[in-house]
Amino acid sequence: MNRNLHVLAIDDHAVVLEGYYYLLQNLDHDHGVLEFKKANDCKTGYKVISANRDTPFDLALLDYSIPHFDEEKLYSGADLAMLIRNTMPHCKIILMTMNKEINIISAVLDKVNPEGFINKSDCTTDELVHAFKEVLGGNIFYSKTISNYLKRKERGIVLEDIDVRIILLLAKGIKNKNLSTYIPLSDSAIEKRKYRIKRLLEIEGGDEDLIKEARTKGFI
Repeated sequence: MNRNLHVLAIDDHAVVLEGYYYLLQNLDHDHGVLEFKKANDCKTGYKVISANRDTPFDLALLDYSIPHFDEEKLYSGADLAMLIRNTMPHCKIILMTMNKEINIISAVLDKVNPEGFINKSDCTTDELVHAFKEVLGGNIFYSKTISNYLKRKERGIVLEDIDVRIILLLAKGIKNKNLSTYIPLSDSAIEKRKYRIKRLLEIEGGDEDLIKEARTKGFI
């Protein structure tokens, strides 16, 4: 008989935790009975991880944006992921996020190197189930936003966070002459960045073409 599946889920939305439990409880797997622990912030997550050092988790589902635990210098799900890496090295980690900021995606991949990394806006319930199965089966699962970032990185097409902010402001209808109100750069510096972005993305047209291509490539 296979040993039980010991899972930790951390998210500050109770309905999300209930959803994870339901999906795992009904997952077609041979890992035995589900032992499901949950937490809703860095503080309770730290306590649950500390209390289970002798019974390490098989799988940890962590939301990136959760309330801090300043006392232990835990400010995100990525910080908890590093704690798990150090105390439970065989635990598989799936990080969830709504963030599309390049610096966050890059930092998570470089520091945590999770077995699963999912942008919540990418995944349906069926895809989430598929992700759970892949990771539990010893594979890596990255959702569309993460996979696209890695493909762009391999091709040398990586925008800085401030570049993405410029595109997002343009997409919201902010005029070029007003961008410096929102971006801590001079008008000429912003124009130079826009020129660089267009060359990088091989765009010959105007701002509408830039916005369209950025959406197509998953930058916004």
